[in-house]
Amino acid sequence: MNIQEAEKYINNIPRFADKTEPENVRRLMQILGNPERKSKTVHIAGTNGKGSVAKMMSLFLDESGFKTGLFLSPHIEKINERISINERDISDEDFGRIFDIVKNASDELVSQGGSHPAYFEFLFAMGAVYFAEQECDYVVYETGLGGRLDATNCIMPCMTAITEIGLDHVKYLGDTVEKIAEEKAGIIKKGVPLIYFTGRIAANKVIEFIARERGCPAFNAAWTDISVKSSDGGKIDFSLDNRYYTYDNLVINFGSLYQTRNAATAVYMFDRLFNEKSIEEKQSIIQHGLARFRMKARFQYLKDNIVLDGAHNEDAAKELTQSLRKSFKNFSKIRKKIVFAISSDKDYEKVLDELCYGIRPSEIYITELSSGRKLDKQILYDMFSEKMKDKAEIRIYENCEDAYNAAVEGLKEDELLIITGSLYLAGEVLQYIGNRD
Repeated sequence: MNIQEAEKYINNIPRFADKTEPENVRRLMQILGNPERKSKTVHIAGTNGKGSVAKMMSLFLDESGFKTGLFLSPHIEKINERISINERDISDEDFGRIFDIVKNASDELVSQGGSHPAYFEFLFAMGAVYFAEQECDYVVYETGLGGRLDATNCIMPCMTAITEIGLDHVKYLGDTVEKIAEEKAGIIKKGVPLIYFTGRIAANKVIEFIARERGCPAFNAAWTDISVKSSDGGKIDFSLDNRYYTYDNLVINFGSLYQTRNAATAVYMFDRLFNEKSIEEKQSIIQHGLARFRMKARFQYLKDNIVLDGAHNEDAAKELTQSLRKSFKNFSKIRKKIVFAISSDKDYEKVLDELCYGIRPSEIYITELSSGRKLDKQILYDMFSEKMKDKAEIRIYENCEDAYNAAVEGLKEDELLIITGSLYLAGEVLQYIGNRD
């Protein structure tokens, strides 16, 4: 199939269908020849930050001279973004060709009495086949939802990591930090080193218990001293120091200060995985890797006064608010606008609380996602109206393009526009801007 046909087929697979049993994914991989075993792998789970940590780790491996695959979720603008090698997304032609291979294997699985792979499982299989075919030395896998039952959990990694834990996807993962941490900790494998930076003591206790139970050397990256020397205009100059190492003069040219915590996790992973390398060699690799780091929709400046961020849960919304306060002088006095849409399966009321009371916008432009998981815009209008109590002008738009255009029109240099609520919204805005330009 061509990529348009392949993507249409994949998009018709329910994204949040009941998870198939892990054995079903293993059977699919066996039919495909177990491509997930052909490369060394690194496995990363978490609520927030796991995509950034995965990207950073892949850049370190790339800088080390390895052919490195990267499997991310979700994509922002184009489905190809989920599967890349050394910063190059899979081509449209290869995507269609690999799709055919996995589609045939899925058909065979069904004919044997198995279940058709779910949306994420299908894409994971495509990534594994492509990385094996291209003979990658390493592959960095980001989990989709959770960890224990995640499709990616059939790999046997040489390193695992768990990033910040928060309340998200509670319908599927549990309604407490402890329950969610337990699901994420499902990626921990016997004897495989673990790096974690959860941001929550309750999550740490769960993860540390499971790591001990499985005989895993576990390292808490939160014990790293993060010293920020300067942070201006999205450029962050910082150092990392703990009892194992000190890395100075590190620079991230993209995003906000929370990326230093993600860097602490990724650097810890790389340092432990290549313990035999000299500090000097690792310092150079880490410096060059971080300098190349970019992630769409993670505190991304579209203009000096337009910020795009895919914050879609309470913790991410708090990070967004804190980042805005640190990045814009006299933040409380700036007139602020928000373009907002969110998925119906999120804890959207807590996200709205953070935006209303933390950012205090003067204008709110409400719209809906184009996906089936969209939250009705009238529900959002009613909730924003109740919370803001006439302190903001609130408008409804049919789609993100209309909302974006209305918000940008007449935006003054001393005003701030924040586009947030969903990575899917961010993707729609970026696609629209790209097509328009």
